[in-house]
Amino acid sequence: MDFDALVLRDGDRVTASGRLVRDGTGDWFEPPMWVAAPGGLPRRVRPVWHGAVGVVGANFDEVSRRFEQDGVVEGFATVTGTWRHDHLRAEEQAPGGGNSYQATRWVTPPRPAPEGGWPRPAWGDGDKNLTYDLGDLRETGAAVAATIFRPSDEQAVLVVAAADPDLVEARLRPQLGALLCVIPSRWTTAELQAVHAYLRGHSQEWNLLQLGPHSNEDGQPCMAARLTRVLPQIAIWASSLPADILTLDPWLAPGRNRQPA
Repeated sequence: MDFDALVLRDGDRVTASGRLVRDGTGDWFEPPMWVAAPGGLPRRVRPVWHGAVGVVGANFDEVSRRFEQDGVVEGFATVTGTWRHDHLRAEEQAPGGGNSYQATRWVTPPRPAPEGGWPRPAWGDGDKNLTYDLGDLRETGAAVAATIFRPSDEQAVLVVAAADPDLVEARLRPQLGALLCVIPSRWTTAELQAVHAYLRGHSQEWNLLQLGPHSNEDGQPCMAARLTRVLPQIAIWASSLPADILTLDPWLAPGRNRQPA
């Protein structure tokens, strides 16, 4: 991943969806976030998240789910504009943008299918998830990541990135048979945890939205972080790590066209 290319710089073109808020301190734009509200209480405008960015030129009449209370307004929109030092100058806007983050779907296992193709499990009680017991494979670090791949709606294969493939095979092959795919892990659990610990220590400063283990399309583990935007210091640190151990997913990322300052 080219982390430097994700750094948002003055003049970059940006398109993002999220919540617009106008309060006594100004106009703000923040990522869509699922926040549970207590049941039975009247709707209120949620305070601006600490990682929100200032926005200039937003149209609060052109938002979805618009709500106003005591002079504070909120609504959801997709905004396109130009990044100016520390805020977004809105140039185009459309209602919407309140959808939550969509999870990754893993489809093709990283090993060739056995002769005859991947088997179709015998689903029980309508549950289309595999049934297996990892035992202490995670705790010992033998299994670094376990991800269910779905070659079709009627198939499921457990892909395990293993630091000790033999131990994983001995534990899981009798349970899953041909529905198991074991690959050597590029990273140990300790290496991934070190990246996680560093990011967690900077979560407030770097405005992290979400942080946790993830599996790539090849079943290999990595640490994944969603954040407001990639700062230069984040890119410098991330670039010093081994390739593919970290993936960053910024809410605000530079577009192809940079506008003159």
